[in-house]
Formats: sequence, C-alpha cells, structure tokens
Amino acid sequence: MKNPISLTARISLQFAGTAACVLFAAGLIFERVGGNQLQEHYRMELDGKMELVRNALESIPSSTPIPVIQARLREAIVISHPGIAITVAASDGTVLFSAGKAEVIKHLIEGAEIGKPMPVIWAFDHRTYRIRARHLALGMPAGQPANVAIALDITEEMELMAEFMKLLWFSMALATLALGWLGWVAVRKGLAPLHDMSEKVANVSAQQLDKPLSTAGVPRELQELVLAFNRMLVQLHDSFRRLSEFSSDIAHELRTPINNMMMHTQVTLSHDRDTADYRANLQSNLEELERMSRIVSDMLFLAKADNSLVAPNREEIDLREEVAKLFDFYEALASARHIHLAQSGTATVCADRLMIQRALSNVLSNAIRFTPEGMTVEVTIGENADQAILSIANPGPEIPAEHLPRIFERFYRVDAARREGNTENVGLGLAITRSIVEMHGGTISARSAKDQTCFAITLPRR
Repeated sequence: MKNPISLTARISLQFAGTAACVLFAAGLIFERVGGNQLQEHYRMELDGKMELVRNALESIPSSTPIPVIQARLREAIVISHPGIAITVAASDGTVLFSAGKAEVIKHLIEGAEIGKPMPVIWAFDHRTYRIRARHLALGMPAGQPANVAIALDITEEMELMAEFMKLLWFSMALATLALGWLGWVAVRKGLAPLHDMSEKVANVSAQQLDKPLSTAGVPRELQELVLAFNRMLVQLHDSFRRLSEFSSDIAHELRTPINNMMMHTQVTLSHDRDTADYRANLQSNLEELERMSRIVSDMLFLAKADNSLVAPNREEIDLREEVAKLFDFYEALASARHIHLAQSGTATVCADRLMIQRALSNVLSNAIRFTPEGMTVEVTIGENADQAILSIANPGPEIPAEHLPRIFERFYRVDAARREGNTENVGLGLAITRSIVEMHGGTISARSAKDQTCFAITLPRR
C-alpha cells in the first residue's frame, strides 16, 4: 500500500498548482493583449502611411509629370520611413510609383488584396510584412482612382515580441517553482504547532491520562482539537479507572468461592471421613461453583450486550402480567419478612419476554432485600402514546446522591467494604438491567430521598 502524501506536500502542491494556473492565465491574457496592441500599432502605422500617400497625391496638380510625382512621393514617404515598400498603380495597371525591394514590389503589384478591413500578413525570405492596399482618388489622369499598396517590414518587432514571450513564460515557470518552495516553507512553519501537538500526544501514556494538554500558545484553529483530545483523555481515564476497579472486583468475587472450596476441601482431606461428610463437602463446593458460573454467565452476557451481539426476540407482552409472575415467585421471600407486594396500572410493550423478566427481577429482588420488615414494595405501571413507564419504589435506607449515578456500574456497591460472607449479591444485577433496557431502546434511572428509593424504567411501546 502506498504511503499517503503528507499534508505539507499536499497543501504546497495545491498552492503551487493554483499559482501556476493564475500565472498561466495572466500570461495568456498578457500575450493576447500584447498581440492586439501590436497589431493595432501596425494598423495605425500603415493607416498613417496611407494617409501620407493620400495627402501627397492630392497635393500634386493634374499636370505634374510622373517623374515629379515619383520624386515627391519618395521624399514624403520613403526617405522619412525606411523599410517600407510601396506601389502606386493607375487603374489601367501603369505603375506610377514604386519603392522598396523588388520581390515585395512585385507581390504588391500582383498579389495585394485591395479593400481588406485589416492589414494582412505576408512572409517572404524569412521576413514578415504587414500589407495594406486601398483605392485612392487622384487628380490625374482624369480623376481615375489608383491602387496604393504599402508593405511594412515587422520582422524585428515580431522577433522581439517572440523573445519577450519566451522570457515571460520562462519567468513564470521559475515563479511557479519559487512559489511552490515558498508555499512549502510557509505551510511547514504554519503546521509547526500541529507537529508540536503530535509530539505531546505521542508522549501521553496510560499513567498520564489525568494530565490534559495545555491550550496555551495553541492556534485558535487547533484549540477545539486539543479540547476534544482532552475530553477523550478524561473518558479514557475514567474507562481505565473503571477497568482497574472491575478487574479488582471480579478477582475478589472469584477469589471468595475459590478460597471457600479450597478450605472445605483441605478440611475434608485432613483425615478420613464417612460418605456423608464427603457428600456435604461436595455439595458446598457445588454451590460455590454455581455462584462462579453465574458470575461468568453474567459477565458474558454484559460483554455480548456491549458489543451488540445480543438480539432481543421481540413480542408483545403485558407488563402487568410479567410483574404478577414475579410477585408469585418472590411471594415466599417477601412473606418471610412480612413485606407486602403491590402493583397498579397496566401497559404493553414489544420486547423480549425473558430479558424483561430478568431486568424486572433484578430490580425487584434489590427492592425486597433493602425493604424493612412489615413495609410495602410498590410497582406502578403506566403508558403514553410512545412509551411504557414502570416504577419500583421501596422504603429503606436512602442512597447518597453521589452514589446514584454509579449504582448501575458493574460490581459497584454503595458500601465499598466487601463482606467475605456475602455470597448472594455480586453487584451485576443492575448493570445487566441497564444493558437490557438500553438494548430495547429504553432508559432506567434511580432517585432516593426521605428513606425511599425508586427505580424508573421507560420502554418504547413499539
């Protein structure tokens, strides 16, 4: 795969290309304007010569001999303007006057096109001529018009113009190269802050995620990029922190059942026992293995949910019926603590029945666990045009406000102290609930005040 062209080279080439196009267009315009101006100059000069001939012919009386006419025309035109070829011929073809090179005179007599609105170009023997031919009235003989043709040698001017245009195009080519190099220097200096920022970013490590890049001295165009990078550092720092806590928590949660199994097994193997003791030890180990299996299954479910690998099997379900089923399941646990379960309202949603049961079960079991004896857990269901709203409220210890945003994190507990004997709750229930709710396009939140905690779940009805 080819390496992409650098930003400096790309901008420099674009700048040089733009400059080349501008210079090329300017050169074409200058060449066109210069050529037009030169042609206009030749036309005016030929018209001026033609006017001199007209004046000279009109000032000659009709009785003037031809030799005198030739002398006056030569004095008025040829002597004052060397390099001109001119012929004056009567209407019957008689040459009244001619001056210049013989080949040019011959062409003017035989091939000059009379009456052209603009001078014509004629090349002969490596020379270039501008020719103007017209009919001019004479006072002799008998007032018949004469054919006057003038050829102006423009070879030197054309060569000078050609040399000038070569120099112009060569200068423009050099100017393009110079502008390209200057553009490269300017772009490199202009992108120097970007290189500096790249070096700073390259020095950022996992141990420095809490140290944002400074915006001091950063150009205004790059400040948004620096701020966005700093926001990313904050998110990465938070993710690394949570990952570290997660690793510590999962190691702790797995260590407890492993230690329990090791201790039970070591005690059992310390001396010979009967079959009942071995069976009791295996039963205890089985309980710990089941707990570990639940932790692994929950973590696998969360990992799949995070990577969108779990697809809900949607069907229309009645939330009132699902809550009633959960009440039947938890009735024995609630009755043992004299806790009442109450629900009101109804709503239907299009969701995965098993996932919704699991999510509601996690919240309801937490509510029963923290409800004091003799109190009531209330489940309220409602709906509007687009959403179903379900709230589970229970009396009990108030959750401090600083913990509410984090109670849906994995392995998070309001009580940071890990009790070795607590094997019932590992802190994944609410995290799984949030994943299931968000997987269905809903939201979950919690509020706690005045010794009451309420979880609110919203789910789209369709």
